Amino acid sequence: MTSIISLKKVRCKNCHKCIRSCPVNSIMYKDDQAQIMPEQCILCGHCINTCPQNAKTVLSDIFKIRGYLKAHAVTVLSIAPSFSGLLRRPSLLPAILKKLGFSYVHETSEGAALVSLEYQRLLELGTMDNIITTCCPTVNMLLEKYYPDLIPQMAPVVSPMVAHAKLLREKYGPSAKIIFVGPCISKKEEARDPRNAGLVDAVLTFEELIHWIKEEGLDQDDLEEGSFDNDSPASARMYPITSGIVTTIIAQKGFYGYKTLCVDDIENCKALFQDIRHGEVHGCFIEVNSCPGGCINGPVSGHEGSRFSARLAVEAYTGPEQTTFPRIQRDSDLQAQFRDASQKEDMPTEEELKQILHHIGKETREDELNCGACGYSTCREKAISIFQGKSEPTMCLPYMKELAQSLSNSILKVTPNVIFAVDEDLRIREFNYQAERVFGLSRKEALDTYLYELIDTSDYEHIIKSRSAFLDRIVTYDNLGMTFSANILYMPEQRMVLGILKDVTQEERAKANHHTLQMDTIAMAQKVIDKQMTVAQEIAGLLGETTAETKVTLSRLKDMISGEE
Repeated sequence: MTSIISLKKVRCKNCHKCIRSCPVNSIMYKDDQAQIMPEQCILCGHCINTCPQNAKTVLSDIFKIRGYLKAHAVTVLSIAPSFSGLLRRPSLLPAILKKLGFSYVHETSEGAALVSLEYQRLLELGTMDNIITTCCPTVNMLLEKYYPDLIPQMAPVVSPMVAHAKLLREKYGPSAKIIFVGPCISKKEEARDPRNAGLVDAVLTFEELIHWIKEEGLDQDDLEEGSFDNDSPASARMYPITSGIVTTIIAQKGFYGYKTLCVDDIENCKALFQDIRHGEVHGCFIEVNSCPGGCINGPVSGHEGSRFSARLAVEAYTGPEQTTFPRIQRDSDLQAQFRDASQKEDMPTEEELKQILHHIGKETREDELNCGACGYSTCREKAISIFQGKSEPTMCLPYMKELAQSLSNSILKVTPNVIFAVDEDLRIREFNYQAERVFGLSRKEALDTYLYELIDTSDYEHIIKSRSAFLDRIVTYDNLGMTFSANILYMPEQRMVLGILKDVTQEERAKANHHTLQMDTIAMAQKVIDKQMTVAQEIAGLLGETTAETKVTLSRLKDMISGEE
């Protein structure tokens, strides 16, 4: 079956925010993606409203509903009583909904009135220790999945949506399409629950309804006020606000000796259920709601104002408190059955738990910070989730921070390079071990120092102004008597300049010595060449003189011989 909440993987950006917001840890982290576990999810909607990337989507029935309208089916809309916070003139809603094509429009408060009668019957019987209301499907799932031992204290009564659907089904027949619209995601799951089969054909959220109205371009100013197709039980319109159920029952008769508790918000509900589990709460009629302030603050409520303005709108629409409770005839069975839906998961041994804790740097109890950044209340809960494959060690932020710092410190310490960072005022913000050695300054001392107090900073000032970089630039700092291969980078996100200096003093000296040697060799060679040329010229001169003398001598000898002849 398709999940009510699905994930757009492309948009999930590894932020873990939904994991931290989930009150029951029903989101696993796998393959760098947050993945909802439907069997553990209670559909509170926290993950949707906290996701900064809009990576979560809610299953929509809008196309199914439009199909019903296009096919001219008898469509009956049940609208949750928190609708009064949607529009500046809520009395226009019947006309707007009829304009969209719905055949009949009823207030779900009809079903709420029926549910109140059932609660009243349980109060009169007085056989239950505590009576926990069962109007909120999210709370119902919380009890079934995480507090199944408290199921006997859940009122065995269907929700107003289901009660109303039964009433409407009886009135309009089995072929009618019953559609519920409200501020709740979990109503979609309640509608398709096999225990409610054949009652609600589709669920529309208030957000979807508002979008639809805007899409159709319905101008509220052009419409006249209409009326719903029911005799509204005004007092039951208070159901969507905290204490609304209690108010409705008070309007009828009372609580027959039961004390009343009104609890909203998941965390408060969990705290209450723990107290009940420990035997600290008895003889109470307990109104519970997963959303702060009640249904008016549902995750898909659609109203633009706060829950406080929404509450005022509900109270204003309801009118003066009802002194009498409207009697609604019904013949339907409104009994509900709840079941243990808890998940039996493998648990690590103490030794396995220690190994996991060791892996994430938790050697002692003092190391277990229990910061909750990973989404789990304690480090041990986190370790258990790792064992169960729900999360990864990298989700422990203190561990990853310490690991990163440790690696960074190790690298900074062992590297032979001078590394430092300065802000745009040239104040030193980082200073590694090698920098301490070269500059003769401790890190603590350096962090209170400006770079221009140590070296010439003309290059760094240029980098700050130009937002550029120098790579493999040979620089010599005469005050240090050292030469470096410098990589100087501007970091825009940190608005800092990073300097990485590799000591090449010896190499540059060797290069200089080699160059000097080369030049000396060239000079010596030139001298030899010059000397050889001189000698050659001298030899040539001598050879020239000798040749001339020989020629003269030979000529004389020739003449002398010729004369004798």
